[in-house]
Amino acid sequence: MSSSCLIFFVSNSIFLLSLFSLTIHAHRCTENFLSETLSRNLTLCKRYKHRNGVEFGWKVENTTTQTLQVMVGARLDGETGWLAWGLNLGPEPRMVGTQALIGIKQTNGSFLGNTYNVTQYIKIGCNLLPTPIDLNVSNLTFGFLGHIQYHIIEATIYLPQTVDISRINHVWQVGKVAIGMEPKFHEKTLKNYDSTEIIDLQTGTSLSIRSARRHQARVAHGILSIIGWGVILPIGVIIARYFKKGPIHWNEHDQWKHAHKACQACGYIFGATGWAIGLWLGNYSKYYSFPKHGAYGISIFTFATLQTLALRLKPHKNDELHTYWSIYHLSLGYALLIVICVNIFKGIKILQEEETWKPTYIAIISSIAFIFFVFEITNWIKFKVDQLKSKEELSKQIH
Repeated sequence: MSSSCLIFFVSNSIFLLSLFSLTIHAHRCTENFLSETLSRNLTLCKRYKHRNGVEFGWKVENTTTQTLQVMVGARLDGETGWLAWGLNLGPEPRMVGTQALIGIKQTNGSFLGNTYNVTQYIKIGCNLLPTPIDLNVSNLTFGFLGHIQYHIIEATIYLPQTVDISRINHVWQVGKVAIGMEPKFHEKTLKNYDSTEIIDLQTGTSLSIRSARRHQARVAHGILSIIGWGVILPIGVIIARYFKKGPIHWNEHDQWKHAHKACQACGYIFGATGWAIGLWLGNYSKYYSFPKHGAYGISIFTFATLQTLALRLKPHKNDELHTYWSIYHLSLGYALLIVICVNIFKGIKILQEEETWKPTYIAIISSIAFIFFVFEITNWIKFKVDQLKSKEELSKQIH
């Protein structure tokens, strides 16, 4: 039971990991945006589907000065909003240090663009206002293309010959709130924090290997946690609660116990592996953290470890502490399932995979809940029938 359980879930996990890892790369631009870039003689185009939906088209001309023509587009659906793109000539692709072009959608319906120097002071609450930047920028415009429903930044940038265009940091961002010419801080989600890339402007090749690996690690963390904590452990609980006396005859030689232990062991291995990856991600993240999600994760791992150790450390049936231990084991187990569900939904929200992962997991827990409900009703009916039979037998004995 244990080996087959592991083989099944490992094979499924590998399949899911390979499926979801496809989302880490930039996608081909949408047809409408690509058409706009071609009409401007831009030769390269990328769409960051899972990073704010921003599309980026450009062309590099190697003349006396390296001329970079850019076109950046995204949807700004709110009454206000802003779109930003820029280059960070420092050693890392990050927000601080970026020489940015920002277009702001005003409440009166106008569109204004300007240059901004993103310094470390914005992290402590200082206002981000238009300032001259070190890059030589001309023809900067920000507008709205109604036929494709995109807000567009366009500009020409003259890069010094000392800049290596085969390996350069570019940063983009989308925000929902702006006051005048001041863009307010964007949402604190992974998509926003990940809106950076090391790119070869000559070929469009992404050189952000660390970012790709980090995304793969997040996907692995999510899938393993869902499979281990959110699927296999509840199945083990169902086996322990409802299979002692049927519907499958596992009561002989305590076969249900072996099945329960196998599921709990598999669930713990998968869940603990996912937790370890999450712990690494938390330590690896320099500029952001999710303390509540992390605290829930540590609690789940701690109490799941206690539940797993209980398989070996529980009192004997004849021990007077066995009843109290059973109450503790059951109470902690059910409480743990609730915390697991809450934290999985928190993780899905952080990953912003609510369109795909959320309905999938809702379907999974709905199926598990339905099984619980069916078995509970079945047990209740069986209890009532046995109770009625006992009364009839007692009545016969009296008469």
